[in-house]
Amino acid sequence: MNFHKLVIGASMAIGVSALATAPAHATSFSFDNNTGEINTYTGGSDGTFIRGNAQGGTNAAIKALTDNDPTSNVELWYSTENPTSNVGFTATQGSYSATVSSVTADDWSSFGSKWVGDLLNTYTPFQSVWNGFSANTKSLITSSFPSLGIGDPNIGGFQFGQNGGVQLQLVGHLDVKTKLSATISSNLNTAWSAGVGAILGKTQANITVSDIDAKISLLKPLSASTTVQAQINLLTSYKDLLNFQATLNGYAGGIGVSEIAKVVTGGQTYYAYSFNPTVSGITASDDKLSYSAYYTWNTPGYTDPSKQVPEPSIILGLLGVAGMFATQRKFKKASI
Repeated sequence: MNFHKLVIGASMAIGVSALATAPAHATSFSFDNNTGEINTYTGGSDGTFIRGNAQGGTNAAIKALTDNDPTSNVELWYSTENPTSNVGFTATQGSYSATVSSVTADDWSSFGSKWVGDLLNTYTPFQSVWNGFSANTKSLITSSFPSLGIGDPNIGGFQFGQNGGVQLQLVGHLDVKTKLSATISSNLNTAWSAGVGAILGKTQANITVSDIDAKISLLKPLSASTTVQAQINLLTSYKDLLNFQATLNGYAGGIGVSEIAKVVTGGQTYYAYSFNPTVSGITASDDKLSYSAYYTWNTPGYTDPSKQVPEPSIILGLLGVAGMFATQRKFKKASI
């Protein structure tokens, strides 16, 4: 009996040990294109910044991507908020590979409309005012969204799932309403300088939607003229922007919008973004504003690696232990 207990105990210890140390492929990282555009923040409210082309820069970036601390992060495209090329990294684990990079204007042209649709579905009070916009205004606003600075993503974490899927943590602002308001104001000023002021003959501070409607009504009988039609289009866009600004100013809630990363994996291209922020509990050491939230995104069907199914050999080993218990019980019954 003592011998049987010894064998069973040893078998269980081996099985549990094997389960705890089930083989896992390490993830390796390589940084693509210009490493000078990679900038790593070491985490917390007192973190430091390390450029990718500095000594230890890429090692710091790998640590930030894998340390389970979403406040440490790697910015893909450091110099401006409007990337002109896809700079990032490629991660490899066994047969799985994924490239994560910044988003360019060309990328935006291919997914921008879907992003705007997802934004409006999340923040529904803006849907009705958007539906009332002219096609020209929609195009103007959509083309201006990249200037929000969301194409140079800060990646706070990367990991492969069980099936080769990918999960990212995108670090950014808890509320971008202020930045969005600034973008709309900039568009209004641009339209005003493009001719709205000259057409209306008033100061910008005193213009109302009613003033614009009245001027459009006067111009419509002359709309056969190309010049007049262009003036109507300009005034219409300006009015739409004023309505958007009024809706934004009247919106009491926050607007959580992540930055956007381009992800290529498994032969598919994805654009990683989210409108569901998680409070990070910190702000960046330089501006005391950034990194107040992080956003989690994953590919469809992603399964967390912590739910990894044991290797078949381990399962067989544990079944063997269970079989030994069953045999021992049979011996006991036979001896009674």
